[in-house]
Amino acid sequence: MNYYDILEIEGDADSNSIKKAYKKLAKKFHPDLNPDNVELFEKKFKQINEAYHVLIDKDERRKYDQYGSEYVPRKAPHWRAVNSWTYDTWDYIR
Repeated sequence: MNYYDILEIEGDADSNSIKKAYKKLAKKFHPDLNPDNVELFEKKFKQINEAYHVLIDKDERRKYDQYGSEYVPRKAPHWRAVNSWTYDTWDYIR
């Protein structure tokens, strides 16, 4: 998957060009705006988001440029709900 091709930008694009391309494509391929084929547009929309988040971050972009198609973007840490309320939790809320 080539993130530059997905966002339809050149390899030397600056952050403003990346943002502009992302906004244009996100609006065009948003699943809510394309109810006829939600699955296809959802897949494309996810690719656009992944490409944007890698290319807009300088460190991630550098790694992507270095490793190309073998690069695996970082994933958000898993969030896990905590079932117990502790004294410290209540202090934080207050």
